[in-house]
Amino acid sequence: MEGLYYIYMDKEILQKFFAGNATFEEEKRIREWLNLSATNHERFMQERKAYDLLLLALAVQQTRYQTKWYISPWISGTVAAVTILLIISGLFWMIRQDTTLQYNTIIVPPGQRINLILSDNTNLWLNANTTFSYPTRFNRKSRTVFLNGEAYFDVSPNENVPFIVKSELGEVQVTGTSFNVDAYSATQRFETSLFEGGVDIYHNEKKIASLKPNETARLENNQLVVEAIADREKFLWRDGLIAFNHKRLEEILYSLEKYFDVEIEIATTALPQHTYSGKFRQSDGVDYALRVLQKSIHFGFERDDETGKIYIN
Repeated sequence: MEGLYYIYMDKEILQKFFAGNATFEEEKRIREWLNLSATNHERFMQERKAYDLLLLALAVQQTRYQTKWYISPWISGTVAAVTILLIISGLFWMIRQDTTLQYNTIIVPPGQRINLILSDNTNLWLNANTTFSYPTRFNRKSRTVFLNGEAYFDVSPNENVPFIVKSELGEVQVTGTSFNVDAYSATQRFETSLFEGGVDIYHNEKKIASLKPNETARLENNQLVVEAIADREKFLWRDGLIAFNHKRLEEILYSLEKYFDVEIEIATTALPQHTYSGKFRQSDGVDYALRVLQKSIHFGFERDDETGKIYIN
Protein backbone atom coordinates (compact mmCIF):
# COMPACT_ATOMS: atom_id res chain seq x y z
CA MET A 1 0.00 0.00 0.00
CA GLU A 2 2.79 2.41 0.87
CA GLY A 3 4.47 1.85 -2.46
CA LEU A 4 1.25 2.51 -4.35
CA TYR A 5 0.70 5.79 -2.55
CA TYR A 6 4.32 6.75 -3.18
CA ILE A 7 4.07 6.03 -6.91
CA TYR A 8 0.67 7.50 -7.57
CA MET A 9 0.83 10.76 -5.62
CA ASP A 10 0.54 13.02 -8.66
CA LYS A 11 3.29 15.64 -8.83
CA GLU A 12 0.85 18.09 -10.38
CA ILE A 13 -1.41 17.78 -7.33
CA LEU A 14 1.53 18.53 -5.05
CA GLN A 15 2.38 21.62 -7.10
CA LYS A 16 -1.25 22.77 -6.88
CA PHE A 17 -1.04 22.29 -3.11
CA PHE A 18 2.17 24.34 -2.86
CA ALA A 19 0.59 27.09 -4.96
CA GLY A 20 -2.52 27.13 -2.75
CA ASN A 21 -4.83 25.96 -5.56
CA ALA A 22 -5.57 22.37 -4.46
CA THR A 23 -9.16 21.34 -3.86
CA PHE A 24 -10.34 20.14 -0.47
CA GLU A 25 -10.30 16.53 -1.67
CA GLU A 26 -6.76 16.91 -3.05
CA GLU A 27 -5.55 18.42 0.23
CA LYS A 28 -7.17 15.55 2.14
CA ARG A 29 -5.49 13.00 -0.11
CA ILE A 30 -2.08 14.62 0.38
CA ARG A 31 -2.41 14.72 4.17
CA GLU A 32 -3.48 11.08 4.30
CA TRP A 33 -0.56 10.16 2.06
CA LEU A 34 1.85 12.10 4.31
CA ASN A 35 0.66 10.23 7.39
CA LEU A 36 1.42 6.85 5.84
CA SER A 37 5.21 6.91 6.16
CA ALA A 38 8.38 8.94 6.68
CA THR A 39 9.31 8.12 3.08
CA ASN A 40 6.28 9.98 1.80
CA HIS A 41 7.12 12.93 4.02
CA GLU A 42 10.67 13.00 2.65
CA ARG A 43 9.37 13.01 -0.90
CA PHE A 44 6.94 15.80 0.00
CA MET A 45 9.81 17.95 1.32
CA GLN A 46 11.88 17.21 -1.78
CA GLU A 47 9.03 18.34 -4.01
CA ARG A 48 8.51 21.42 -1.84
CA LYS A 49 12.17 22.40 -2.21
CA ALA A 50 12.05 21.75 -5.95
CA TYR A 51 8.93 23.91 -6.24
CA ASP A 52 10.62 26.75 -4.33
CA LEU A 53 13.58 26.52 -6.69
CA LEU A 54 11.31 26.73 -9.69
CA LEU A 55 9.74 29.90 -8.29
CA LEU A 56 13.14 31.52 -8.55
CA ALA A 57 13.52 30.70 -12.23
CA LEU A 58 13.12 33.57 -14.62
CA ALA A 59 11.02 34.48 -17.61
CA VAL A 60 12.53 37.64 -19.04
CA GLN A 61 10.84 40.58 -20.69
CA GLN A 62 13.46 43.13 -21.74
CA THR A 63 13.19 46.77 -22.60
CA ARG A 64 16.01 49.15 -23.34
CA TYR A 65 16.34 50.42 -19.77
CA GLN A 66 14.66 47.81 -17.64
CA THR A 67 14.50 44.06 -17.22
CA LYS A 68 11.45 42.47 -15.59
CA TRP A 69 11.76 39.10 -13.91
CA TYR A 70 8.46 37.23 -13.70
CA ILE A 71 8.82 34.37 -11.23
CA SER A 72 6.92 31.35 -12.48
CA PRO A 73 6.60 27.80 -11.15
CA TRP A 74 6.38 26.35 -14.66
CA ILE A 75 9.98 26.64 -15.89
CA SER A 76 12.36 24.26 -17.67
CA GLY A 77 14.76 22.03 -15.77
CA THR A 78 17.78 23.84 -17.20
CA VAL A 79 16.82 27.13 -15.56
CA ALA A 80 16.03 25.33 -12.32
CA ALA A 81 19.51 23.77 -12.33
CA VAL A 82 21.06 27.23 -12.55
CA THR A 83 19.01 28.30 -9.55
CA ILE A 84 20.18 25.25 -7.59
CA LEU A 85 23.78 26.34 -8.09
CA LEU A 86 22.90 29.73 -6.64
CA ILE A 87 21.26 28.07 -3.64
CA ILE A 88 24.34 25.95 -3.01
CA SER A 89 26.48 29.08 -3.04
CA GLY A 90 24.57 30.26 0.02
CA LEU A 91 22.15 32.67 -1.64
CA PHE A 92 18.52 32.26 -2.59
CA TRP A 93 19.07 34.50 -5.56
CA MET A 94 21.82 36.76 -6.84
CA ILE A 95 21.38 38.20 -10.33
CA ARG A 96 24.21 39.63 -12.40
CA GLN A 97 23.16 41.65 -15.42
CA ASP A 98 24.80 43.78 -18.08
CA THR A 99 25.65 47.17 -16.57
CA THR A 100 23.92 48.87 -19.52
CA LEU A 101 20.61 47.87 -17.94
CA GLN A 102 19.54 50.33 -15.27
CA TYR A 103 17.00 48.36 -13.25
CA ASN A 104 15.80 44.82 -12.66
CA THR A 105 12.23 44.18 -11.53
CA ILE A 106 11.09 41.17 -9.51
CA ILE A 107 7.41 40.21 -9.31
CA VAL A 108 6.61 37.77 -6.48
CA PRO A 109 3.53 35.56 -7.10
CA PRO A 110 0.64 35.11 -4.63
CA GLY A 111 1.33 32.94 -1.58
CA GLN A 112 5.12 33.04 -2.08
CA ARG A 113 8.12 34.97 -0.78
CA ILE A 114 11.64 35.57 -2.05
CA ASN A 115 14.99 36.21 -0.35
CA LEU A 116 17.31 38.53 -2.26
CA ILE A 117 20.83 39.89 -1.73
CA LEU A 118 21.69 43.15 -3.48
CA SER A 119 25.06 44.21 -4.86
CA ASP A 120 25.88 46.16 -1.64
CA ASN A 121 25.20 42.99 0.45
CA THR A 122 21.85 44.31 1.68
CA ASN A 123 19.70 41.28 2.52
CA LEU A 124 15.94 41.49 2.02
CA TRP A 125 12.78 39.42 1.90
CA LEU A 126 9.94 40.17 -0.51
CA ASN A 127 6.41 39.16 0.45
CA ALA A 128 3.63 37.79 -1.77
CA ASN A 129 2.26 40.03 -4.57
CA THR A 130 5.24 42.36 -4.30
CA THR A 131 6.92 44.18 -7.16
CA PHE A 132 10.47 45.30 -6.43
CA SER A 133 12.85 47.24 -8.72
CA TYR A 134 16.56 47.70 -8.02
CA PRO A 135 19.70 48.67 -9.96
CA THR A 136 22.28 46.10 -10.89
CA ARG A 137 24.88 48.25 -9.14
CA PHE A 138 24.30 51.28 -6.94
CA ASN A 139 25.88 54.63 -7.70
CA ARG A 140 28.05 56.58 -5.27
CA LYS A 141 25.32 59.00 -4.18
CA SER A 142 22.44 56.76 -3.12
CA ARG A 143 21.12 53.20 -3.07
CA THR A 144 17.61 53.70 -4.39
CA VAL A 145 15.05 50.90 -4.83
CA PHE A 146 11.32 50.91 -5.66
CA LEU A 147 8.70 48.89 -3.78
CA ASN A 148 5.06 48.08 -4.40
CA GLY A 149 4.18 45.51 -1.76
CA GLU A 150 5.91 44.39 1.43
CA ALA A 151 9.59 43.84 2.16
CA TYR A 152 11.90 43.30 5.12
CA PHE A 153 15.31 44.97 4.75
CA ASP A 154 18.59 44.30 6.54
CA VAL A 155 20.59 47.13 5.00
CA SER A 156 24.36 46.95 4.70
CA PRO A 157 25.80 49.98 6.59
CA ASN A 158 27.20 52.88 4.56
CA GLU A 159 26.85 56.31 6.15
CA ASN A 160 28.03 58.03 2.97
CA VAL A 161 25.53 56.37 0.63
CA PRO A 162 21.95 56.33 2.02
CA PHE A 163 19.62 53.44 1.20
CA ILE A 164 16.27 54.76 -0.08
CA VAL A 165 13.04 52.76 -0.47
CA LYS A 166 10.54 54.58 -2.66
CA SER A 167 6.85 53.69 -2.83
CA GLU A 168 3.72 55.37 -4.14
CA LEU A 169 2.73 56.74 -0.72
CA GLY A 170 6.05 57.40 0.97
CA GLU A 171 9.80 57.07 1.05
CA VAL A 172 12.07 55.52 3.69
CA GLN A 173 15.74 56.52 3.97
CA VAL A 174 18.41 54.76 6.05
CA THR A 175 22.17 54.23 6.17
CA GLY A 176 22.22 50.76 7.72
CA THR A 177 19.44 49.11 9.71
CA SER A 178 16.70 46.44 9.88
CA PHE A 179 13.12 47.43 9.07
CA ASN A 180 9.89 46.32 7.39
CA VAL A 181 7.92 48.31 4.80
CA ASP A 182 4.30 47.50 3.91
CA ALA A 183 3.38 49.60 0.87
CA TYR A 184 0.81 47.93 -1.39
CA SER A 185 -0.50 50.56 -3.80
CA ALA A 186 -3.69 48.56 -4.43
CA THR A 187 -4.74 49.02 -0.80
CA GLN A 188 -3.25 52.51 -0.37
CA ARG A 189 -1.43 51.21 2.68
CA PHE A 190 1.90 52.53 3.94
CA GLU A 191 3.53 51.28 7.14
CA THR A 192 7.16 51.19 8.25
CA SER A 193 8.38 49.24 11.30
CA LEU A 194 11.90 49.63 12.68
CA PHE A 195 13.82 46.91 14.54
CA GLU A 196 17.39 48.22 14.65
CA GLY A 197 19.11 51.53 13.87
CA GLY A 198 17.04 54.41 12.62
CA VAL A 199 15.01 55.47 9.58
CA ASP A 200 13.63 58.74 8.25
CA ILE A 201 10.29 58.83 6.43
CA TYR A 202 9.71 61.28 3.58
CA HIS A 203 6.69 62.39 1.58
CA ASN A 204 7.09 64.59 -1.51
CA GLU A 205 10.80 64.96 -0.64
CA LYS A 206 9.95 66.36 2.81
CA LYS A 207 10.90 64.49 5.99
CA ILE A 208 7.77 63.85 8.04
CA ALA A 209 9.03 61.45 10.75
CA SER A 210 12.03 59.65 12.23
CA LEU A 211 11.69 56.27 13.91
CA LYS A 212 13.50 54.67 16.81
CA PRO A 213 13.90 50.91 17.29
CA ASN A 214 10.62 49.09 18.05
CA GLU A 215 8.53 51.92 16.59
CA THR A 216 6.12 51.72 13.67
CA ALA A 217 4.62 54.47 11.51
CA ARG A 218 1.48 54.02 9.42
CA LEU A 219 -0.56 56.30 7.21
CA GLU A 220 -4.10 56.93 8.47
CA ASN A 221 -6.38 59.51 6.86
CA ASN A 222 -3.38 61.17 5.23
CA GLN A 223 -1.69 61.48 8.64
CA LEU A 224 1.37 59.51 9.75
CA VAL A 225 0.79 57.84 13.12
CA VAL A 226 3.90 56.78 15.06
CA GLU A 227 3.63 54.30 17.94
CA ALA A 228 5.34 51.29 19.54
CA ILE A 229 5.24 47.98 17.67
CA ALA A 230 2.42 46.06 19.33
CA ASP A 231 2.40 42.85 17.31
CA ARG A 232 5.65 41.27 16.15
CA GLU A 233 4.03 38.08 14.93
CA LYS A 234 2.75 39.75 11.77
CA PHE A 235 6.36 39.91 10.58
CA LEU A 236 6.55 36.10 10.59
CA TRP A 237 5.67 36.24 6.90
CA ARG A 238 9.45 35.95 6.32
CA ASP A 239 9.13 32.39 7.67
CA GLY A 240 6.22 31.66 5.36
CA LEU A 241 3.60 32.23 8.07
CA ILE A 242 0.54 34.47 8.14
CA ALA A 243 -0.02 35.28 11.81
CA PHE A 244 -2.99 36.99 13.46
CA ASN A 245 -3.09 38.23 17.03
CA HIS A 246 -6.57 39.20 18.27
CA LYS A 247 -7.75 40.32 14.81
CA ARG A 248 -11.34 40.59 13.62
CA LEU A 249 -12.42 38.54 10.62
CA GLU A 250 -12.51 41.61 8.34
CA GLU A 251 -8.84 42.29 9.10
CA ILE A 252 -7.90 38.68 8.46
CA LEU A 253 -9.76 38.62 5.16
CA TYR A 254 -7.92 41.78 4.11
CA SER A 255 -4.59 40.04 4.73
CA LEU A 256 -5.68 36.96 2.80
CA GLU A 257 -6.65 39.16 -0.15
CA LYS A 258 -3.26 40.85 -0.04
CA TYR A 259 -1.14 37.71 0.23
CA PHE A 260 -3.06 35.50 -2.20
CA ASP A 261 -4.19 38.12 -4.75
CA VAL A 262 -7.78 36.98 -4.47
CA GLU A 263 -10.92 39.10 -4.25
CA ILE A 264 -13.02 38.34 -1.15
CA GLU A 265 -16.51 39.78 -0.91
CA ILE A 266 -18.47 39.81 2.35
CA ALA A 267 -22.00 38.83 1.34
CA THR A 268 -23.56 39.03 4.80
CA THR A 269 -24.49 41.75 7.28
CA ALA A 270 -23.99 39.44 10.27
CA LEU A 271 -20.24 38.90 10.19
CA PRO A 272 -18.83 37.66 13.55
CA GLN A 273 -17.17 40.48 15.50
CA HIS A 274 -15.03 38.56 18.00
CA THR A 275 -11.29 38.33 17.43
CA TYR A 276 -9.08 35.45 16.39
CA SER A 277 -5.42 34.52 16.98
CA GLY A 278 -3.57 31.92 14.96
CA LYS A 279 -1.05 31.12 12.25
CA PHE A 280 -1.26 29.68 8.73
CA ARG A 281 1.41 28.62 6.28
CA GLN A 282 1.25 30.65 3.09
CA SER A 283 1.92 27.45 1.16
CA ASP A 284 -1.35 25.94 2.47
CA GLY A 285 -3.40 28.38 0.40
CA VAL A 286 -6.37 30.64 1.05
CA ASP A 287 -9.07 27.92 1.02
CA TYR A 288 -7.30 25.93 3.73
CA ALA A 289 -6.85 29.07 5.84
CA LEU A 290 -10.58 29.84 5.58
CA ARG A 291 -11.51 26.28 6.57
CA VAL A 292 -9.29 26.50 9.64
CA LEU A 293 -10.89 29.84 10.57
CA GLN A 294 -14.33 28.26 10.29
CA LYS A 295 -13.47 26.02 13.25
CA SER A 296 -13.26 29.08 15.51
CA ILE A 297 -15.42 31.66 13.74
CA HIS A 298 -18.89 30.84 12.44
CA PHE A 299 -19.14 31.82 8.77
CA GLY A 300 -19.50 30.19 5.37
CA PHE A 301 -17.69 30.78 2.09
CA GLU A 302 -17.81 29.69 -1.51
CA ARG A 303 -15.55 30.33 -4.50
CA ASP A 304 -16.64 31.25 -8.01
CA ASP A 305 -14.70 28.78 -10.16
CA GLU A 306 -14.79 31.08 -13.18
CA THR A 307 -13.60 34.31 -11.58
CA GLY A 308 -11.79 32.90 -8.52
CA LYS A 309 -13.70 35.36 -6.33
CA ILE A 310 -14.53 34.20 -2.80
CA TYR A 311 -17.85 35.06 -1.15
CA ILE A 312 -18.19 35.11 2.66
CA ASN A 313 -21.71 34.33 3.88
